[in-house]
Amino acid sequence: MHKVGVIGDLDSIIGYRALGMTVKPVTKPDEVLDALQLMVDEEYAIVFLTEPLAIDSSVQSFIEERRQHRIPAIILIPSAKEKTNIGKEQLRGAVRKATGIDLLGDIR
Repeated sequence: MHKVGVIGDLDSIIGYRALGMTVKPVTKPDEVLDALQLMVDEEYAIVFLTEPLAIDSSVQSFIEERRQHRIPAIILIPSAKEKTNIGKEQLRGAVRKATGIDLLGDIR
């Protein structure tokens, strides 16, 4: 069975533990990179990451580099504390790239 991990502030991710996912509470960019690399090394299939932690340029670079690989899929999720809409913008870009249309233009 493939492993699924969640990285973020504790308030946002603790509920995922009840679903059987590995939960890694972090607050600093270097902790995020360490947790992401650990999950890459341990061949997690999916890693959920709270949006505010993806703002750091080193984390963004890591995510972009990993998109060239099949696993893990790194998916941004909203934080319970702070909304950044990074995940929405990435989804918008992917849909635009695939269809040539901005289907999410007016969704809030």
